[in-house]
Amino acid sequence: MKKSLLYTGIAYLVVGTICLLLAILCEFRIEGLLWGFAGAGTAPGILMIWKYFHWSKPERQKEYERLLQIEKIEMHDERKVMLWDKSGRIVYGIMIGVYCGLMALFAFFTVMGWWMPYSRYAVMGLGILLVFQYICGIAVFQHLAKRM
Repeated sequence: MKKSLLYTGIAYLVVGTICLLLAILCEFRIEGLLWGFAGAGTAPGILMIWKYFHWSKPERQKEYERLLQIEKIEMHDERKVMLWDKSGRIVYGIMIGVYCGLMALFAFFTVMGWWMPYSRYAVMGLGILLVFQYICGIAVFQHLAKRM
């Protein structure tokens, strides 16, 4: 088991504990965020530390090596890689449709005068996200095409 997992777990736990103490002891406008960061830091930190000590015991060494071998095989399985690529393409298309649908909905709200001026800002924000996702898709494709 890598020592980096232990160090990362300790760092998460320390950051989570600091956020927890700040949330308990002080009254901030961002207190809700501090509670969220406390939970997001302490729980994974404790889990990482537990995993390190659990798998570092000598009696679990063979089982850990077997799990690493299975994980290595799973990571390089061609079928799974193909499925991940295909699912990414499908989700990319779905999200473009969702952005367009939400833009149409908020444009309708703008025309009707509902939720003004927030609906206009939502249409602009979603339009920026749509263009950004499209440009990122093209850039990633070009980058991968050059690499392979």
